Amino acid sequence: MGNNDLHDFLTKIDSGQESEPASSDRFDHYRSLADYNLMILVAKNAVPPFRFKAGGWELCQSSIELGPSIKARIAEKGFLMFRVDEDQTGWTELIDLSPLPATDAKREIK
Repeated sequence: MGNNDLHDFLTKIDSGQESEPASSDRFDHYRSLADYNLMILVAKNAVPPFRFKAGGWELCQSSIELGPSIKARIAEKGFLMFRVDEDQTGWTELIDLSPLPATDAKREIK
């Protein structure tokens, strides 16, 4: 998933949300070195959590802007970690890298 693909992907995740005034908040996007489909978003220059479980994080894109719903998720936990489906039509939000509990919701992108 290239930088333009990521922007399109994140736009789809945030679509349908109420818009907020433009913010200067920026975020960094990382990909797991151990699992190509595992990604995390954190505040700019923040150290991503779970780096040992993820096999390390590779910075994919720095200083990106995000929509209001993703910003809210990051504000709650300090990060938004998700696994992109193999066919890249959806994603699953993760709270940890342990096996997913039945309560983790899968969000489809249309």
